[in-house]
Amino acid sequence: MWPSKHSGVDTCSTFNNDNKAILCLGVVRVKPLGAGAGGGEASSVQAIDEGVTQTVAFDAERARVTVDGREFTYPSHVIAPDMSQEQLYDAFMPPRVTQFLEGVDVNIMAYGQTGSGKTHTMFGPPGIMAEAGAGKFGDDVNPNYGLFPRGLLDVVNAVAELNRGDKRAVLTASVVELGMVGNVDLLLSAAEMKARSKNNHGTWVNGAVSLGVALDKAPDPPRLYGMTELTLESPSDTMAVFAGLATRNTAATLMNDSSSRSHCMAFLTLRVYDPGADTVRTSRFQFVDLAGCERMEDAHGQHITMDWSDPSQLTGLMTNFSLLMLSACVRELLEFRKKKSNAGKKFSTRLYMVDLVPLLQKSMTGEASTACFVNISQAPKNLIHSKFALDFGETFSKLTLNPKPTRPQACVKIVKAAEALKAEATKALNRANGKKNDRFVTMRQAQVRDCDQILAILNTLREVRT
Repeated sequence: MWPSKHSGVDTCSTFNNDNKAILCLGVVRVKPLGAGAGGGEASSVQAIDEGVTQTVAFDAERARVTVDGREFTYPSHVIAPDMSQEQLYDAFMPPRVTQFLEGVDVNIMAYGQTGSGKTHTMFGPPGIMAEAGAGKFGDDVNPNYGLFPRGLLDVVNAVAELNRGDKRAVLTASVVELGMVGNVDLLLSAAEMKARSKNNHGTWVNGAVSLGVALDKAPDPPRLYGMTELTLESPSDTMAVFAGLATRNTAATLMNDSSSRSHCMAFLTLRVYDPGADTVRTSRFQFVDLAGCERMEDAHGQHITMDWSDPSQLTGLMTNFSLLMLSACVRELLEFRKKKSNAGKKFSTRLYMVDLVPLLQKSMTGEASTACFVNISQAPKNLIHSKFALDFGETFSKLTLNPKPTRPQACVKIVKAAEALKAEATKALNRANGKKNDRFVTMRQAQVRDCDQILAILNTLREVRT
C-alpha cells in the first residue's frame, strides 16, 4: 500500500465515526502508457517511437500529478500504472466492505474520459464480465477483476458467515444502466424485457423507459423503483450479476474500441434483521462506472453535424449533459455551504434534471462513505481530457464526509408503507385504464414491483428458523 500524504494517517484504511473529513474523495489512477492502443492511446505509441517527452508526470509517494505543466496536488492518493487490480482493491476496499456490513452506505465512483480505465477499474477489462457470467472462473477471483466483482464476492461470503451465526440477513444485487431514454434494468431476462416492452410499447415517459426503472425525487434521498433485486446466497449466484453487466451498452468510438456509452450503477443492498426488536437495518453499496467525460467531437469526429435521429449522438449529448449537471451540483453545494445564511439548511438535488445527480446525493452531502477514482490517460492526444477529469476530481475532493450507520426500522412500519404504496399505485394504474403513455404509468408499475420485492424479502427475514 502506498502512503497517504495527509499527516501520515492512512484514512483509507481506517473508519472512525468521529472523523468528519475522511480524505478519500480524490484518488487518481494513471493508465499505463499506450495500454489498449485504441483511440487516443495510439498517440502514445507514436510519441514513444518519435522520442517525444511525456507530458504527464506523477509522484505516487507525494500524491501529485502534473499534466502538460499543470500540477495537481489535491489527490489523497495517486495510483501508479504498475499497481495491480488486487493491490488496488486491498488498499481501498476492505474497510469499506466492513462499513457496509455495519450498516453504512458506501459509494464508489470511477470518473474520466473514454478509454482512461474507468470500466477496467470498476469491473475489469472488456469481455471479462461475459466470461464470469458464463461460469468460466467459477467462484474464484480472477486477477483481472475490478473493484466491483472482488467486492461482491467478499460481501457474499461475509453475509453467508453472518447467517451461519445468530444474525439474519438478506443480500440483493441490482444493476441499472442510466441512458438517454431512461433507466434499463440489466438483470431482467430477455423474456421479461420483451414482455414489458410489448405491454408498454417501449415508451419513454417522464424520464424513464417503461421496461426499466423509475426515479422518484420526492423521498429524501431520492430512490429508484422497480429494479430487480436478485437475492445472493452463495458465490455461484453472482454469475447472473456478471452476465447482466455484460449486456451493458458499449460501442466503438474514436477514443476507444469498446466504449461504455452510459452510466452503469451496480447496487448491493443488505438488510439485517433483529428478531428481538423486529427491526431491519438497511445499507447500500453503490458502484458507479460513469460514462466518458470527453467532448462530442472527440468521440464522434471533429466535424460532427448533430443528427437527432442518431441514437449514439443523442446518448453522447445526454451523457455529457448529465456529467455537466453533476459538476454544477458539486460546485453549487460547495457555495451553498460557504454562506452562513444556509447554516442548518439542507441542500437538495431535486431540481437537477438528470437521474445521475439525485442518485449520488448521499456522496455529495457526506452521508455515504465515498471514494472517487479519477482515471487519466498519459497519451499526448488525451491531455486536455485528463485535465478536465482532474479538474472535476479537485472540485469533488473539497466535499466533506461524515458517514454513519443507518437506523434500523420497525418491520411493521416497512410492511405498512409498502402495502399502502402498492395499493395506491395499483389504484392509479386501474384509473389509467390502459393508457400506455400516461406519464405516471411507468412510475406506478415500478412501485408495484418494488413493493412486492420488499414484502417478499421481509417475509424471508422474519421466517422462524428450524
